[in-house]
Amino acid sequence: MKRLLGLAMATFAAALAFAAPSKAEEIYLQSTHSGHFVGESGGLLAANARSVSGAVRLEIVRLQANRVAFRLAGGNSYVRAGVGQQTYLKTGSPHIRGWEMFRMSRLPGGSVALRSEQNGKLVRAGVGNGSFLAAISNGKPQAWERFRIVPASAIAQPQGGPYAVSLAITGVWRVRHVAAHQTGYLTELSGSLAAASRVEIRGDGDFRATFGCNTISSRIAQSGSSWNGGSVMTTKMGCPNLSVTSAERSLAKATGDAVLVGLDGDQLTLRDNSGNRVLVLVR
Repeated sequence: MKRLLGLAMATFAAALAFAAPSKAEEIYLQSTHSGHFVGESGGLLAANARSVSGAVRLEIVRLQANRVAFRLAGGNSYVRAGVGQQTYLKTGSPHIRGWEMFRMSRLPGGSVALRSEQNGKLVRAGVGNGSFLAAISNGKPQAWERFRIVPASAIAQPQGGPYAVSLAITGVWRVRHVAAHQTGYLTELSGSLAAASRVEIRGDGDFRATFGCNTISSRIAQSGSSWNGGSVMTTKMGCPNLSVTSAERSLAKATGDAVLVGLDGDQLTLRDNSGNRVLVLVR
């Protein structure tokens, strides 16, 4: 009897341990396919926000293994799947049960996939005209099943005036991809060009970049995920290498064209007003 009682107590303790969430961190969800953040539309979650100002701020609650739940920041309600026949996602659930739990899988490039614990299906953005989120996809994650977890702290605007930028994006970066100034196509730089590149972003908004020849400078303004490249200027030295000249022009154009900024670990991505990537920097 004592042994049975001990087993029962151990089982009960394990159940409590499973249900007890760890310390939460505040985040935003972003569709890697559209570049839009997850907001709300008609009470349902949708990838419809161009910046975090229109996004839903969530707390990611880590449960056990790769299971997580999402709680509305500053509130006591959780995100649940399984709403309607399309199994849409929405906030408002008072508890964490099957429909409120998701298995989070890390994917190449720093993105994640979310699979509903209840029905075993992947969460997909872009469902219907409203770009809703729903747990409906089978198989491996494709474009619309990939999300980025963006820490709220990474895009919080600090104090310091109209040109202050988040401390998370300050420092020295190198250019990995840039949209070609002639075509607009995102292009990966050669190893030598990438190694020669240097982009410095200071806390006061001072922006300076070079590929070893001319210096590109600007005064940027950042508010959350919004980016204003300001008036981009460059020195006028003649560079002997045409590829350097082309890279300089492309970087200057991308800096001015960008309106959105996103940080994912050691990668900083700038996007234009169509949501297209125009510049990718790495530390």
